[in-house]
Amino acid sequence: MILAIIQARMGSTRLPGKVLKELEGKAVILRVYERVKKCDLIDKVIVATTLEKADDGIELFCKNHNIPVFRGSEDDVLDRFYKCALGENIKDGDSIIRVTADCPLIDYKVIKNILEFYKNNNYDYVSNTIIPTYPDGLDTEVFSFEALKK
Repeated sequence: MILAIIQARMGSTRLPGKVLKELEGKAVILRVYERVKKCDLIDKVIVATTLEKADDGIELFCKNHNIPVFRGSEDDVLDRFYKCALGENIKDGDSIIRVTADCPLIDYKVIKNILEFYKNNNYDYVSNTIIPTYPDGLDTEVFSFEALKK
């Protein structure tokens, strides 16, 4: 299974609530979700937000748009991802893609390229952010469930 997790929260310091702001008639988070879903190698896409009251709007928005959503720790993002993956029955041998909900120009072709590179090599983690290879807003990480557990 390949699970894409869109990391989302309302608590941005520079632009609070940006993931639910409208961009050409659609919320930013909806644009991100739709673009990630275009990658035909991904089995499921889910939004992972926090348990904070400020993020209730993200959960409501997702439910209203039939977007799977998970809520977990605000401070421990790794734990949020781990519990989200467990809730989706991820197991050893499965992979997780991480993107953020504030990148409305994320490109499914970039995600696919990174995922194929990951799958065609023997890596636990691949990212286009360690040495930036794409412009900001196209940040993608792929990692094994085993790596997340560690």
